[in-house]
Amino acid sequence: MNHMAAGGGSASSAGGPGRGGRPTVEDVAAAAGVSRATVSRVLNGSPRVLPATRERVLEAAAELGFVPSAAARALAGGRGDRVAVVAISHPGCLEEDRFFGTVTAAAAQAAGEIGLGVFLRRVAPGDFGALRALAADREIAGLIVINPGRGALGALPAAVARRTVTLGACAPEVAAVDVDNPRATRAALAHLTALGRRRVTLVVGPGDLPCVRERTEAYHAHQAAIGQPDRLVRARLGMPDAARALETSFDLDGPPEAIFAAGDGLADAVIEVCRRRGLRVGDDVTVVGFDDEPPPRRPAGTAYAAVRSPVPAIATAALRMIASGDTGAEQRRLPPARIGLRAVGAAKRPG
Repeated sequence: MNHMAAGGGSASSAGGPGRGGRPTVEDVAAAAGVSRATVSRVLNGSPRVLPATRERVLEAAAELGFVPSAAARALAGGRGDRVAVVAISHPGCLEEDRFFGTVTAAAAQAAGEIGLGVFLRRVAPGDFGALRALAADREIAGLIVINPGRGALGALPAAVARRTVTLGACAPEVAAVDVDNPRATRAALAHLTALGRRRVTLVVGPGDLPCVRERTEAYHAHQAAIGQPDRLVRARLGMPDAARALETSFDLDGPPEAIFAAGDGLADAVIEVCRRRGLRVGDDVTVVGFDDEPPPRRPAGTAYAAVRSPVPAIATAALRMIASGDTGAEQRRLPPARIGLRAVGAAKRPG
């Protein structure tokens, strides 16, 4: 989750005339010897540019044959040329960094193609003042909000909410895009059922997150359908807390046949606890994770299955919804990209 611009730095994607043969804002900026933000101000008619600079930018654009895209033009008229990826981050959860970074990189790639910039801003849960400050910044074209909540969205003026997309459906009046969580969860649990695993523990994060609610509800429905009780372990995001919660569950109920970890950081905790308990992942207990990001803590060869969430496609869709000028409160679900296996061992069917 963050290998880019933590704490409010910038991350823009480079285009170059070689991309489809079309010059980009970055090409015009380089030719005129100015920043990409200055180019955008000139093209949007901002008065905050010196006449000589404006002339230099326009000459460079004409020489390169640069034509602003319709999406970029739609952001003119008082709105800025940068999109803020607002990461409402949980304390002590380093695993979120991988997700934040993937979202920001994909959004920056899409933004660069239409002459916009992207930056990542971390916000603590409940810091509504930081959200209001971002909403008041006229340099910002819109917001992509990770880990949203209704309280956070309530801090945004209606005009800004129309240019906001949450990653996870949170409020019908604010646009959202996410993986189809119920479908992905059902696929993961069907994989376990096909292996003969029925006593399944679900390890999830905070219940206020939209994706967590959807995955938990799908798990409850699955367990009811196969006549099995719920084995739910709820933890704060982050490996240490998830490991402690799972250890407690093992002490009380014993190890399950399978564990569905509804997040990659949680899966790392599951695998670590199984290792400490002497359980062979893929044999004694089958583990299925979610997101399938690169596993920094997972030992090589660990038997592991994962639902792959199309995170880059989600981020790209969110950026393009903002670039339209008004998201229309669209609620979009993308199918999971893959129900994939990472060297999954032969599961031992209960006898």
